[in-house]
Amino acid sequence: MKNNRGFNVLHHAALKGNNAAMEKLLSFARQLVNIKKDDGFAALHLACLNGHRAVAETLLLQGNGDVNLRNNKKQTPLLLAVSQGHSAVVELLISLKAAVDAVDEDGSTALHLVINKRESINTEISELEAPTIFGIYSQISGSIPENTVAIAIACYLVEEGCLLSTLDNKGKSPLDNIADPAIHQLLQGYVRSKPAACDSPVSRVPVECSVCSELAEQNVLFEPCGHRIACEDCASRVKKCLRCGQNIVRRITTDGRVLPCKTRLRSSERLRYLETKIQEIEEAHCCSICMERKRNVVFLCGHGACEKCSQTLKICHMCRKTITKKINLY
Repeated sequence: MKNNRGFNVLHHAALKGNNAAMEKLLSFARQLVNIKKDDGFAALHLACLNGHRAVAETLLLQGNGDVNLRNNKKQTPLLLAVSQGHSAVVELLISLKAAVDAVDEDGSTALHLVINKRESINTEISELEAPTIFGIYSQISGSIPENTVAIAIACYLVEEGCLLSTLDNKGKSPLDNIADPAIHQLLQGYVRSKPAACDSPVSRVPVECSVCSELAEQNVLFEPCGHRIACEDCASRVKKCLRCGQNIVRRITTDGRVLPCKTRLRSSERLRYLETKIQEIEEAHCCSICMERKRNVVFLCGHGACEKCSQTLKICHMCRKTITKKINLY
């Protein structure tokens, strides 16, 4: 159900930062986690925009929400969190593999946004919830005249791979909006080259199937949408992606196999089960003597028959007890 503003219960819990309600709701309706309002905002967008870190974490971990889900303006949760300077949410999203190079409808990256809105960002940084950004903030505090919180977030984004050279739709890079050469030098100092490969084995974290909730090493890749939300058994039966609603063309497993789509066939066992159920229903409601009319007379022993068959009965036909009273059922 939605209210007059288009909010369902998950949207409202995310807007208000009510994590206890969010946990309870997801235990009943996890399939609603990525449902959007008319403006494209899902619960995760609302939680990140308003800085509710605990709610965002619950949506992503317990609800298996899409960390890169976009609204109607092509904004991801990370772009919304950065635009408001919510450092704890920013670190959470990036730690859960949010795309740092995502752009909105204006072509702006997270780095564009935090620099363009640096004058309005005056939030506090929690050392416990955002330790990396807090460390950067502590190092640069007092050494630059600009808004230190926004610049600390910008340094963190650069360190995580957000490019300084990306141009928005107006042809401007993030550095074009900063006049101070000292900040240019500071940001460029956080550019680091990450290793292309790692020799040490990486331990995979089990992922959960959105359909059956079983854990597996990796879910099946849906093409062309690229989502991984179902295990092999469930993916073979899914025809549309449950996350984006796009038709699935191919299903590719972790070892590169193309998984065939299983069609639902009529089963002889299923037919026999239905026939048995129909027979049980008939026996429960029909007269057990004639098997034609409805059973509408019951005896004190608990058994019964139709009105016509019970007229001449003096002994119960089922348990052989003497019938002392006949009760009509209406």
